[in-house]
Parts: sequence; structure tokens; C-alpha cells
Amino acid sequence: MRKQCLLVVSMILLFFCSLAWGEDLPWEMKLPFKEATIHYELTGSEQGKETLYIKEYGKLRAKYRQATATMMGMTKKTETVEIIDSDWMYTYDLVEKKGEKTTNPRKIYLTEYNKFNAEEKKNFEKNAKELGTSMMGQFGGSVQQKAGKILGYDCDITTVGGMSTVHLLHGTDIPLRSEIAIMGMNSTNAATKIDTSAAIPGSAFAPPQGIDATLNQEAENMMAGMIQQTMDTLKKPDGAKQMQAAGPMGMMGAGGMDKGMQQGMKDEGMSPEEQQEMMRQMNEAMQQMQKKQPRK
Repeated sequence: MRKQCLLVVSMILLFFCSLAWGEDLPWEMKLPFKEATIHYELTGSEQGKETLYIKEYGKLRAKYRQATATMMGMTKKTETVEIIDSDWMYTYDLVEKKGEKTTNPRKIYLTEYNKFNAEEKKNFEKNAKELGTSMMGQFGGSVQQKAGKILGYDCDITTVGGMSTVHLLHGTDIPLRSEIAIMGMNSTNAATKIDTSAAIPGSAFAPPQGIDATLNQEAENMMAGMIQQTMDTLKKPDGAKQMQAAGPMGMMGAGGMDKGMQQGMKDEGMSPEEQQEMMRQMNEAMQQMQKKQPRK
């Protein structure tokens, strides 16, 4: 059940990250520094530390995490490494000695975008920039540009239905502080230091010795399905309105996104009962977000 809860959280965060385009498209984001090392402290359901290494203005990243997580009365020690390059996202579990990979979402976005003709690209760019604020508002969320400052850097503050508050480095996808309270999880991840001068060794981006990364087909199918469905909708003249009317769960059932999820769960070996429970949790989380929507 713990794995299913984490998967639900990942799906929700993926959907709302897709709404945070703002001024830039997903593959156009550029960080204000070429290289940086960011140190974090984890408190709450997860306690520990995290270090994020960044090169090439964010195109190359490596995150090292050591934490003790408590969920549903169970405590588990975790030690992971996540490496992101232009093609892949690698995740290594140093405790279980396992690794997996999925395609970098930005690569999927760009691949789908390059299939569009000139008119579809224009529709997509217009709809993508219109969609974020309206959808966030529909589910009790908001985005405030340069509404805070952490360690001397301006931050955009994003809230979703009272369930999460994230301080993003302005105009980027780098969180400097995140607070999440969802499905029994209450966690805070806060940056404590940003170092842009210290040299970063190349070994920081090397995979751990003795661990191979295998393709996570479940996550690949779910992510690709969500992105493709979103792109197919936003390329239409009224794409933003269609997504606003459908909402997250409507989008998942309107054109194949649900099929990607179902196939992914089958590939993972989930029973029909487990798949039903997964969808129940997803619906419950979305309903909670809708209930928190401000009334006019």
C-alpha cells in the first residue's frame, strides 16, 4: 500500500507540474546559474538530508538523499541517487541495490511538440500559458510570482488545495522549500545552502557502482500517457477550455490516459483489486482538492 500511495502522489504532482509553464515552455527553462550545489534538510514524515548538484544550467542534475521515512506507522531508512540528463531520469536505491530509469519528460514534451504543424504550435503555446492559473484556481490552488525569497533568491509560491505549498526558484522547476500534507504524509524539504562557486566533481553524475538501471515500464506508460493526452488537447484551438472543463480525472478518462495507467499497473503486476484501490485513492485525492476550492 505504501508503494501505491507514493505512486498516487507522483501522479498528482506530475499533472500540476505540467500546469506550471508560465512564461516558458517545459524544455525552455534555464536556471540563473550554470553550476550549483544545493543542500536541503528534510523534516516531518521524512527526516534527513538531500544534496542537489546542477550543471549546464539545469540540463544535468544529480540528487543524493539520505532519509528515514515514517508512513502508516512504519519506519524505513532510504538512501537514493537520482540522475537526470537530456534523455533519461535514473533512480538508484542504494539500500535495495536496485536501479530504474524513465524517459526525461522534457524529451517527451519536445518530441510531441515537434510533431505539430505551425498552427498547432501556436495553439499549444497560447493554451499552455492560459491553462495554469485557471486550472490551479479550479482546484483551490494558486501561483504567486516572486512572492517570497529564500537564501537570497526570488521564489514563486505554488499552493494546491491546501495539500502542498512549494517555493520554486523564480521561473524554474527547482524547489527551494516544499511542504506536503497528503494521504497521511506530512513532509517539509527546505534548502539550507546554495553554493554556486564550489567545483562539482564529474563523479557526482556517475551511476553507483554495481547497480544497473532498468526501464520502469509502469511509470513510463503513465507519464507518456499523461503528456501525450495533454499535448493532443492543447494543440487544438479550444484546448485550454477542454482541459478546464474536463479537470484532471476527466482528462485521464478522455482519450487514453487511463489506458496508459491501467497498462502500467498491469505491467507492475497489480491485481484488479489493487488497480481499483489505486483509482479510488486517486479520485479521493482529487475530490479533496476540489472541496478546498474557494467558493465565489
